[in-house]
Amino acid sequence: MMDDAAGSVPDVSFVVIGYNEGKHLGACLESVRECALADDRFELIFVDGGSTDDSLRIAKASGADAILGGDKQRRAAENRNLGLEAARGRYVQFLDGDMQLAPGWPLHALKILESHPEVACVSGVLRERRENVFYEALQIDWETPEGYALYCGGAAMWRRDVLRELGGWPEDVRYGEEPYLCWRMRNETEYKVYHLGERMADHDLAYTGFLDYVKRTVRVGETYAEIAERCRNSADPFWSAEESSSLRWGMLLVFLFLIMALGPDLFQWVAMLALAGVLGRKAWQIQQTGRDWEVSILYALHTYGAKLAIAYGIAKWRWFRA
Repeated sequence: MMDDAAGSVPDVSFVVIGYNEGKHLGACLESVRECALADDRFELIFVDGGSTDDSLRIAKASGADAILGGDKQRRAAENRNLGLEAARGRYVQFLDGDMQLAPGWPLHALKILESHPEVACVSGVLRERRENVFYEALQIDWETPEGYALYCGGAAMWRRDVLRELGGWPEDVRYGEEPYLCWRMRNETEYKVYHLGERMADHDLAYTGFLDYVKRTVRVGETYAEIAERCRNSADPFWSAEESSSLRWGMLLVFLFLIMALGPDLFQWVAMLALAGVLGRKAWQIQQTGRDWEVSILYALHTYGAKLAIAYGIAKWRWFRA
């Protein structure tokens, strides 16, 4: 960990943010301390989002170089900006308190940033810690091809100066500050996002049940709508196509369900066969990647079930905006 008395500038500032993450926070902070960087090459900053559990006590016991926040509830973007303001490293790696850093990740990310001056941030693979068929299916959504990407999530390593030049994380959006920041970066600067096919961290989605899954998926739709609206009248109408596609799929699925419930017998059979064909095609595509049929079928159900929730989230956002 960084020795303040030495007065040297660390290579990496790790900024961990959390709200009531006491269950995971100790392991998260410990994983940073055990990363494959010498102690004098990094500093560790924890930003608390107003926790009511023992997060602050755990952070203090961890020996973090700086502990910020805790005085009131803040959203993720505000917490990251507090950490960014205090960070002294040339690069800043952001983590959520429910993650555990992969030991070798910092060196992998530094190699890309130092050999690719056009890259401003590097993200990697998040691996779900829970091992069951449901989380294995959801893991598929996190699999991004290695190379340049349009955006990354909140956990990534950034060039500190570029992030500060952009004004930090946008605090004027309810959700989706990460893709919106990346959209601003590629439209206002020459920098790019790079996704590296190396494990960055383990993560716990920690769904508490089906309703929690639906609620979070609806939030995805709200995020699509808000960011698409922000970017709509530009040369880069980010997420407009995804928003339109989600709405079309949502309406089509509702139409099919209505026919199956209320239509004549022949139409019901046609609708069921159409839906089975769509789900079967997706499951077959996933099965061809080497996964078993149970995971493939569950992922197909997740893909098209989520489209309904996402479409609802988009419609909900538009309604309240209107």
